[in-house]
Amino acid sequence: ILIIPSWEDVKPEDEDKMIIHIDPGTAFGTGTHHTTRLCITQVNKFLQKDMDVLDVGCGSGILSIIALLRGAKAATATDLDILAVNASLENAEVNGISPEVYTVLQGNVITDADFRREVGENKFDMVVANIFAEIIIPLSDVVKEMMKPGALFITSGIIDEREEDVREALLRNGFEIMEVTHSGGWVSFTAKA
Repeated sequence: ILIIPSWEDVKPEDEDKMIIHIDPGTAFGTGTHHTTRLCITQVNKFLQKDMDVLDVGCGSGILSIIALLRGAKAATATDLDILAVNASLENAEVNGISPEVYTVLQGNVITDADFRREVGENKFDMVVANIFAEIIIPLSDVVKEMMKPGALFITSGIIDEREEDVREALLRNGFEIMEVTHSGGWVSFTAKA
């Protein structure tokens, strides 16, 4: 996978790669940060065709867009920030993703039960969240409402010092931790509902 801004041309030596154009604007997610790469690696490893994916705190939409380009059936992305919602929609369009398979919503899945129901109950096969431990911990309390039994929860944005706090929250909420990966002082958990 090669992630480049839409204004850059693809070099001849990169034409055999999957090219993804991402313009983050003011939203987070250019693909260069350790946490984004950790999530992308896990999405690539565990994504199966026809999965329905939820991207919480989507930023530029990079994770849900990659999931769709790698074969996900559909994706929903959420963020608190309207600028992130707009960036995700623009990036999806630049990458040829149809609005029929990609939904982007503004709202808070942690504190707003009505919004969680709008996003979808027992709907998702995979949830990705590249946000901070301070958000992943309370998210782990409620995210199962939106997940199918056995669905995967891939998280990152966790600094090394918060690894055990996130591990405890996942276990307390009934997740089975499948993999923990590290890069540059950051941690990613892949857990099963």
